[in-house]
Amino acid sequence: MTRRIGILLPLLFITTAGCTSVSAGQPRPGASESPSPDEQTSTSVSAPPARPRDIRLDDVDPCTLLPQADFAGYGLDKPGERSSDDNGASTCAWYGDLGAMDANLVTHEGVEAREGRLLQIGPADPIDGFPAYTGTLPGDDMVCFIAVDVADGQYLDVQVRLYSLPAGVDSVCDYAHQFASSIMSTLVKR
Repeated sequence: MTRRIGILLPLLFITTAGCTSVSAGQPRPGASESPSPDEQTSTSVSAPPARPRDIRLDDVDPCTLLPQADFAGYGLDKPGERSSDDNGASTCAWYGDLGAMDANLVTHEGVEAREGRLLQIGPADPIDGFPAYTGTLPGDDMVCFIAVDVADGQYLDVQVRLYSLPAGVDSVCDYAHQFASSIMSTLVKR
């Protein structure tokens, strides 16, 4: 519950920052009013799905998570390169003809920590039943982040940077979601 409140409070602040008056209570549409599109979006954020179980990311090699059978579909012909970020998160980067794809196994903070950073965060379709969130950079439509909430204080952070969209792909975030799904297909088997 605390994890969900941590995600929802910053979103509530962001969506209400433009209001010009203050009143006590929670605004709700009247019986005859329909919710606005913004209210419908916030409704889906306010009730994120629960994780089906916890998947701990400690001591997992992220370069083992992308099935080799999926390499060609992402324009990859060699294994990823393992490293770690400044906070110790294990990272794997794959470079191919279409761009670069990273899988970061964040074990030092929960997915709610993504809020308030440079990204514009929104809900995404769950992956294998796990809550997922899309992050985009303002003004850059060729980069997308997918964060998948896999355990308390841990999440899979997928980053995709494309040179151009592959045929049949509508957006870089669709592609990033597919890539995160490939990674998760291995994680859920653990």
